[in-house]
Amino acid sequence: MNKAIQELLAKAVREHQAGRLDAARRLYLEILAIDVRHAKSLYGLGLIALAAGGYEAAARMFERAIAAGGGGEAAHHANLGAALLGQNKRDEALAAYQRALALQPEYEEAHFSAALILLELGRLDEARPHLDRSLALRPGSAETHQALARLLARQGRAEEAIATYRRALALRPESTDALNNLGNLLCTIGDLAGAKSCFERVIVLEPDRAEAHNNLGVAFRDQGMFDEAEACHKRALELQPDYADAYNNLGIVYRDTGRLEESAACHERALAIRPGYPEAFNNLGNTRRSQARLEEAQACYDKALALSPADAEARFNRSLVELLRGDFAAGWRDYEARYERLRNAPRCFPQPLWRGEPLDGARILLHAEQGLGDTIQFLRYVPMVRAGGGRVILDVPQSLMRLAAELPGVECLVVPGDPPPEFEWQCPLMGLPLAFGTNLESIPAGVPYLSVPGEAQQNADALPWPDDGLRAGLVWSGNPKYPDDRQRSIPLEWLAPLFGVESVRFFSLQLGPAAEQLTGVEAPVTDLRTAITDMADTAELIAKLDLVITVDTAVAHLAGALARRTWLLLPFAPDWRWLTDREDSPWYPTMRLFRQARFGEWPPVIERVRDELAMLAGSGRREARP
Repeated sequence: MNKAIQELLAKAVREHQAGRLDAARRLYLEILAIDVRHAKSLYGLGLIALAAGGYEAAARMFERAIAAGGGGEAAHHANLGAALLGQNKRDEALAAYQRALALQPEYEEAHFSAALILLELGRLDEARPHLDRSLALRPGSAETHQALARLLARQGRAEEAIATYRRALALRPESTDALNNLGNLLCTIGDLAGAKSCFERVIVLEPDRAEAHNNLGVAFRDQGMFDEAEACHKRALELQPDYADAYNNLGIVYRDTGRLEESAACHERALAIRPGYPEAFNNLGNTRRSQARLEEAQACYDKALALSPADAEARFNRSLVELLRGDFAAGWRDYEARYERLRNAPRCFPQPLWRGEPLDGARILLHAEQGLGDTIQFLRYVPMVRAGGGRVILDVPQSLMRLAAELPGVECLVVPGDPPPEFEWQCPLMGLPLAFGTNLESIPAGVPYLSVPGEAQQNADALPWPDDGLRAGLVWSGNPKYPDDRQRSIPLEWLAPLFGVESVRFFSLQLGPAAEQLTGVEAPVTDLRTAITDMADTAELIAKLDLVITVDTAVAHLAGALARRTWLLLPFAPDWRWLTDREDSPWYPTMRLFRQARFGEWPPVIERVRDELAMLAGSGRREARP
């Protein structure tokens, strides 16, 4: 090498290392004036351009350095990868990192950078070996642990991702990115207290981080703390007025609290900011569904799916509209999207999912999913599976075991979590309508399809039942964990107009926290809680009544399955199974539906029930009682 070039290069390197970049740049240019193909000077200029964010200039310098003889240097290719990545040329950048690794297989930074690109490209299986090697070479890297956690989360391995984020935070406790992402994961598994702790810590470290305020609002909403959630989303919007996610989440809070016009406005604002936002279309669809604007709701879900065809939430929500409108063929198909949802997905088994194939004596596991009411509604299909040649193993919650044991065609009963006998096929109960091709005309509506066990009858017979008057059972509240419970449940005191109806004796079948309302309301209602240990007890108590008046809970399904007279109080936008614009149910012939005419307006519904109850009591019509 020319001696003058050697001296200039030594000075340039010293200036570069000292951070005096202008001086280093002048020296590199002096060298290039002598030797235009001087690879180290070209590389040095590339590094200076890269540090300043001049990615195009940096890439040109690195490419010239490689062409001028620096092609055997792994660092040249790795830094070219960084410059290309800065220009969002991910495929070219990945190729550059791979060339660096071919020259230097233990190049930790190249492994890490290649993994990040593969993560962005969704090539998770290819990214994993690079992350593993990066961690082996630098086990104390918080950034690499975070990247691995992101990969695990995207693979649906939430518990492993959470553990990996915790390792990253052990290495760098004040990493707000790790805290924020960990909080989001904890939300998905239902650890809301842990999630809130993460988001609150982010806000302490970065008070003006809008994302953390928005995410904290989601955690509050999932806990039913809507005022706090609203305040968080509004704070996020103060910090970032064009924050589409915060508008979207605020819209969800407004929907959950019945402020539907405000909810729709928030989702529309989110879409104005980000027109291709599938989640906002999905949530606008949910709001339109709550407004009973079903065509608009379905159009929103269609738009969400056009933007994101794999969006399981939008497909599932579309199924609810299709089923509500009576389009069962499309509805059952879309309802299968629940397998891909993060929450409430059916359990998976290695045996094939039954879709109506000939069973020819094969054993089939029919398993419960979702709530007790859903299970009761679809137990009607069990004898049909048996009639089709299946040997039925039935998996239902413990509270339904005694009732399910009375079903014809059940060979074996198990509770969730217990190992069943060997079986060849499996199907969740709510998948049976699809397997049988059920439409409105072919609903298996024969009732009763459930019967009461003998011991439950004996227990109910021992209670002091009055001989006079019409016996009416009451249920006014459902499971508070149900997402739309605020729309279907009511306080007991709202039923007060019924208590003035003559010749009616009221009995409470209410369980859970809402049953405590009996002590705070002066109501002539006999509390039957102490007589109930499971749904078989509830069934026998229903059999002793002339009428069950209930909001949309499992008791409604149980009374209908027992063929007892049932009056169901429905919100303006009801669950899909109650369809629209009808007072009867094709699922339960002895059921009558009392619907809200406007969102949230219960008094007219209760007044109508009172009038009908007075007519029934005056007519003297009683149900046949055991």
